[in-house]
Amino acid sequence: MNIYSFPAIVAFVTNLTMAFVIFFGNSRSAVNRWISAFVLGFAVWNISEIFILASGSQQGATLAAQVLYRVIFIMPAVYVVSAYHFPRSVSKLTGSILFYVAVFLLPVVFLVSSFPNFHIRLISLSSSGTVYFYRIMVRPDFQSISLLTTFFVYLLWGSIVMIRKLPLLRTTTQKHHARLFLLGGFVFLIFSLLMFIVERYAQETLYFYTTSTILSSVVSAFFATAVLRGQMFKSPRGVRSSVAYSISSSIILAIYFLSVQAVTEGLLNYLKISSYAANALFVLLLVFLIRPLELRIHRTLDNLLSRDLNRYRHSMVGFSHEISNYFPTAVLFGRVGSFLSRQFHIQNVLVFLKDEQSEHFIELSRQAGSSDIEKSDYLVKRLAETRAPIEFYDIDRNRIGEGIYSYLDSKGVRLLLPLLFAEELIGILGISVRKSGQEFTTDMIDALSIFANEVATAYQRNLTIEKIRDKEQEQFRIRHLASLGQLTAGVAHEIRNPLNVMSASAQTLLKKKLNNDEENELKQFIVDEADRLNKILTDFLSLSRLKAPKYEAVSLEEILQRVHTAILPSSGEIEIRVSQENALPAINTDRDLLYQLMFNLGINAVDAVKERCKSDPDFSCSRGTVGFSTSVQDGRLYVSVSDNGTGIPQENLDRVFEPFFTTKETGTGLGLSISHNIAETLGGQIRVTSGKGETVFTFTCEIKREPG
Repeated sequence: MNIYSFPAIVAFVTNLTMAFVIFFGNSRSAVNRWISAFVLGFAVWNISEIFILASGSQQGATLAAQVLYRVIFIMPAVYVVSAYHFPRSVSKLTGSILFYVAVFLLPVVFLVSSFPNFHIRLISLSSSGTVYFYRIMVRPDFQSISLLTTFFVYLLWGSIVMIRKLPLLRTTTQKHHARLFLLGGFVFLIFSLLMFIVERYAQETLYFYTTSTILSSVVSAFFATAVLRGQMFKSPRGVRSSVAYSISSSIILAIYFLSVQAVTEGLLNYLKISSYAANALFVLLLVFLIRPLELRIHRTLDNLLSRDLNRYRHSMVGFSHEISNYFPTAVLFGRVGSFLSRQFHIQNVLVFLKDEQSEHFIELSRQAGSSDIEKSDYLVKRLAETRAPIEFYDIDRNRIGEGIYSYLDSKGVRLLLPLLFAEELIGILGISVRKSGQEFTTDMIDALSIFANEVATAYQRNLTIEKIRDKEQEQFRIRHLASLGQLTAGVAHEIRNPLNVMSASAQTLLKKKLNNDEENELKQFIVDEADRLNKILTDFLSLSRLKAPKYEAVSLEEILQRVHTAILPSSGEIEIRVSQENALPAINTDRDLLYQLMFNLGINAVDAVKERCKSDPDFSCSRGTVGFSTSVQDGRLYVSVSDNGTGIPQENLDRVFEPFFTTKETGTGLGLSISHNIAETLGGQIRVTSGKGETVFTFTCEIKREPG
């Protein structure tokens, strides 16, 4: 190997690698087979140049030149067939074997007629005469003119086929790939023309070598860029990264090999050493030196090829966190549209969501002219089957509803994304053209596919939350109606008893002649029952209409002393105890509401002790106690009211705060309900525990030291 063969080596490795990537990307596809054959032709062109340059003998160089000559004039025919196939065939000619025979017949006939006097000669590039290169001789004879004419006519033929095919291609991706291929054909045509012009007029073989090398390098670089970066053929990202790594490694290895050859020859000649071991040592040393550089290049190329996808993924991770919280459907998809417009510069996003009742897909914004997509529509079926983005113009217009097709077309939709959850299509996103007019790349489509999955998950999660909320609201409404019915029944029951007593007393007064004592007794009944009715109504109003709290700094000690003084007259022999921690801080609360809460709990405790005095012959009121105790823990105030009365059965503990629930012979059953409401109004809560001979109600709230 020598320095002249270095560009051909790089081009050969690149083209051979690209040919294999294209072929094995889909070996059953005629498109892949012919394009890989076209690229492989360049690889054979390159390897022929390498043999010519590195053979060291004219005989070996001549053999390689004969192969090269045939390849050069067969390549345009392969280009024509590839143009008919790529990116998809739109002509019936490709289905006939006669088409292929006709395309290859002319160049093969001219090549056969030129045998054995091919118009190619070898010229030495080096002063030593051991490095040869070829020159194609352009002569004014039939063989030369016919081959050159066929060469350029075929290149123009293939380009014209591709130009005429462009309007017939439906998807933006196909058009994008066709333009790339057409650009490659023009590059091949222009540099081939330049190569023959240089050969005709340039005197120095080095000029022809330079032109041929540039042609080979440009073509190989173009196809490598088109496949790896432009994604002309679908291939896994890992494969593309490995291909780029292999090409770069081969370039570096070639450079190092040339360096090894130069260094070892110079150093060994200087040291007067001729040893295979010394050569191997230098090679091994350079291999160790090249390894870190190879790894660095591999990472750099991988980052370069994945730059756009990594950027899309990074932004999508942030957006996924943003939509992880609940949003109403309209708000969620409003954010989706804003994100797509900001990230991908998309003009418009249409959202179609599945209606649970009709199972049709209805547009969220309901724009003018919008049309529902029926569940039986071909578009729905195809999105559900492919489970992948579909380009709009890749859809058979005759199989989709005319209304929805016209609407999507009028909105400039170019890409349809399925929203899938648990194998079910729950929505469709219609993505319009980009503001810049650029096509959607494969990286973009892959990223949008991932994005659609995130959106579908977020939307389904929101639907689940909405269903739970709707169910909770319905249950709350049912419980509310049940509580209202229970409250109404309780009020009716409590009012009916006093009214019955008052009615019976009044009727007796009207119908019978009674003495003064009996008459006064009945009148007193009426007055007492009227007072009872007033108390019921007062308690009921207190339950339903608590005043808004007026916060101020309140001394708990003062409140408990007031409560103690208020309930002492009705306690009789029952002992009232008040115990509290020293130096309790003043709390920010409503003075009157807190007093009413403590008073209600205290009176309730006194009544419980009195009930035990009546029901338990072994218990006397002198042994009864009602205690108030306070404590502060972790910034919260705890006030407990305890008694040793009748206690509350365990089965009734969950109902003690219900309106009109009571086990007492007298009372409205509203006292504890009012206390519970007061506690919540003050920002606290009440808990109750009860056992045999001991009941404790505990009010707790956060201490607020600043008035608010």
